[in-house]
Amino acid sequence: MLAARYVQGLTIVPTVAMEVAVPASRAFWKGYLKLSFVSCPVALYPATSAAERVSFRQVNRRTGHRLRHKLVDSVTGEAVDSSNKARGYEVGENEFLLVEDRDLERARSERLPPGAVELAEPPPRASPPTVPTELHEQDREENGHDNEEGDGVVPRPENTRTIEIERFLQAGQIDARYFEKPYYVVPREEIGQESFAVIRDAMAREGVIGLARVVLSSRERPFLIESMDRGLRGVTLRFSNEVRSPEHHFSEIPQMKLPPEMMKLAQHIIRTKSAQFDPSMLEDRYRTALVRILRKKQVKRPTEGPAVKPSQENVINLMDALRRSIAAERPAKPSPKGGGAKGSARHPARARGAG
Repeated sequence: MLAARYVQGLTIVPTVAMEVAVPASRAFWKGYLKLSFVSCPVALYPATSAAERVSFRQVNRRTGHRLRHKLVDSVTGEAVDSSNKARGYEVGENEFLLVEDRDLERARSERLPPGAVELAEPPPRASPPTVPTELHEQDREENGHDNEEGDGVVPRPENTRTIEIERFLQAGQIDARYFEKPYYVVPREEIGQESFAVIRDAMAREGVIGLARVVLSSRERPFLIESMDRGLRGVTLRFSNEVRSPEHHFSEIPQMKLPPEMMKLAQHIIRTKSAQFDPSMLEDRYRTALVRILRKKQVKRPTEGPAVKPSQENVINLMDALRRSIAAERPAKPSPKGGGAKGSARHPARARGAG
């Protein structure tokens, strides 16, 4: 498989890489799929990949070296060490509430009962966001005030390794606006394959999809599950407050009575352009053109000769030379009485005496 190359900070992914079989990715998540009292070990694998995406680096135009960013205080202009970097919730111009890791952990371990928080889309506003009520309550608690019972906070057990199907919906009932990221759900162990098949086939025969929740990257997400071939497909869903209502955008579009002849012509064009879906219809033409341009730039660069590998003979000669060097550094042994010393040890003594 061809590796990506870098040209002046540009990551070049050869087009032929798309034709090479890509090995199965590593499991993104491992846990259990549970339906009432039936459960089986499963793993989630991302159904999409960004490996073929062309990415860029910021470089120095003069030297071609990669650039680094520094943290700078927006008001004082002073450089900030990474140890002083924190997260903040904006409540005004250059006014932030510091949010610590313990605050996020508390939010993950607590859940308000259904209906306690209004999930309807708030009206547009130009003023800065107000401080959430939860943060005020947290401040009071940290300042020593008693946290009264019945404040609406219901703790839930931390369960980061189970996809429990809460309810079933008719297939196609969830709007595509709520779809976020797809995954392949596969059984992990042979002992759970039968339970996995039961859940999969029962959903397929009933024509339903499962709605569950799963904790991914320390964040609980709504999770859609539906049968797909011999496995299951899972899709993380957006929260209801993340999807905008179409009424604000479509309400001013007038209703019109169109001439029948015009409608017939439009329907005829639609029928002539109708086809079966093929993934090749979703080709990234921008990426294809960009890779072609980068390849041309790469060809114009001066090619560097292949690095010469040291031969085995050179390695052996080097070891011999090191051994001879060590032997030469050893101090000469004094000659014992009786003339038993080697001639090679007596020669230096004669040379010094002659001097």
